[in-house]
Amino acid sequence: MNDPISLIRNFLLSDKELIENAMETVELSDGQVLFHRGDIGDAFYLIQTGQIRIFTLDQEGKEITLNTLSAGETLGELALVDAQPRSASASSVGSSSLLRLNRDDFLQRIHNSPILTNCIIQLLSGRARHMTEYIERLGHWARMIIDGQYNQVIKEIEEVDPKGDRALAAVACSIGQMVKAVQEREEILRKEVVQLRIEIDEEKRKRQVDEIVNNEAFDKMLQLAKQRRKSNQT
Repeated sequence: MNDPISLIRNFLLSDKELIENAMETVELSDGQVLFHRGDIGDAFYLIQTGQIRIFTLDQEGKEITLNTLSAGETLGELALVDAQPRSASASSVGSSSLLRLNRDDFLQRIHNSPILTNCIIQLLSGRARHMTEYIERLGHWARMIIDGQYNQVIKEIEEVDPKGDRALAAVACSIGQMVKAVQEREEILRKEVVQLRIEIDEEKRKRQVDEIVNNEAFDKMLQLAKQRRKSNQT
């Protein structure tokens, strides 16, 4: 049995009237943005050639890749069904070509076709199950990071098959980079703490020496030592 994405693709492409009258071709250059997070979901896309990167931004404004879609895959259907803004941004990896179907035409096909409706339900259900597993895995890694098990997290991340769950692999890569950065910062801090302790110990040693040297009893000992040297010389 074909997967929901294949069924949706085959169903739409089999409708010649739809392709000729409703679907338009969108050409993107490398890095060009298809839509931004927060944009109104006004179209469904089918990738013909190239790749589309799905990404979001962290609190510092750095991009986090969530997934990379290839030719034959679809995107944009979630925002069409729930009428909510785009949950992530999309941009082209290299040159790409897509077929675009606007929201009204897409929803009309769903309403008129039980087959397409069932495909969309399967697709969204599958993504909901995947999201549960996805969150569980991220939560597991987060707990390990909190416990300082950096090497184990990196090991598990490296075991994620990039050809299998590409969405998880993309986020795992970002998390791996973050963990390595945390490790490097902790190592720098550790060295700084060691150096600080050395400096503190050295300062303490100097203070103790000063206390001894500036002590009245120590001055008397020095005077006595000088007198004895003179006596020995004479």
